[in-house]
Amino acid sequence: MARIAELRALLEFEWKRAERDSCVEELKDSARAHLKEAEEAVGSARRWWPRAGQVDSALANMNSAHTTIMRIAPLEDLRGMLPDLVALVEENLLLHDQRRSKIAKSMRDWKNDGNISQRHTVVDAVRAAYRVQEREVVRVRSFSRIVYGWAAGLMAISIAVAMLGAVYDDAVPMCFHPLGTIVCPTSGGAFTGDLDHDYHLATRPWDYVVVETAGLVAAAVTAAATLRQIRGTATAYNVPLALAVLKLPTGALTAVLGLLLMRGEFVPGLTALDTSAQIVAWAIIFGAAQQLFTRFVDERGNAVMQAVAGPESPRPPTAQRGGSSPHVQEVD
Repeated sequence: MARIAELRALLEFEWKRAERDSCVEELKDSARAHLKEAEEAVGSARRWWPRAGQVDSALANMNSAHTTIMRIAPLEDLRGMLPDLVALVEENLLLHDQRRSKIAKSMRDWKNDGNISQRHTVVDAVRAAYRVQEREVVRVRSFSRIVYGWAAGLMAISIAVAMLGAVYDDAVPMCFHPLGTIVCPTSGGAFTGDLDHDYHLATRPWDYVVVETAGLVAAAVTAAATLRQIRGTATAYNVPLALAVLKLPTGALTAVLGLLLMRGEFVPGLTALDTSAQIVAWAIIFGAAQQLFTRFVDERGNAVMQAVAGPESPRPPTAQRGGSSPHVQEVD
């Protein structure tokens, strides 16, 4: 809203200084319409649950209004805007982009009031930079939605596994039989020789629930520890939170799968746990081990967030895209 108010004031200022004709008046009306659309989009997102469409619409309309104001502004005013505009372009366009080299050349060669050709060069480059910003914001939104979707799916699977384990507690028992005994996550018993019958007597409906809870808690602690390495994002989409949420159901499932692998003698030397406490301890270890699987998603999330320029998520220097002056339009 602050950026919209700033652009509206800038529009009125440049309108008073511009040479009046029908074309300029049409540009002024267009800029006002864009700012009105942006304000309505932000207001709608604030009244209801914030929706991505309103955020993206507000950002696109503000950018269009700014480029329209640049077409209205007298050339001497546009010259004063050049340092910020060049920084914006260098922040978002690739090094080999011709529009980036042209706007830098225009800044060096701008003499007196400049000319119409230089204005078009500047406006086209800034518009291209804004489009790159908008695409990156959409990319962040898409990544966040994908992560939340996978987290919801894994959570549904973990709940289904816990419910099936409670109903059919002896179908796939999570029990071991060391030294003539039967050991399960929440109970145990003596080994009588009929393993299936002993498992049926020893298993409890809460075995899977206990194991998944232990894995989920371990994953939550691991997620809290890894959040310190993740930068915030300059957009309205909370990617770090989505990454943390994904770890919870993943930890619950890795705890179950890890113990089933041990029960199936997949890990030599760890085929028989002696007590229920050991089973829960290994569930915690396997739950924390989800980091081995989700770290690739964390790396991708960091890359997506770093691609969006901003004071809180500076873009790292690369061989293709440069610039050290962060510049981004944010919507609250």
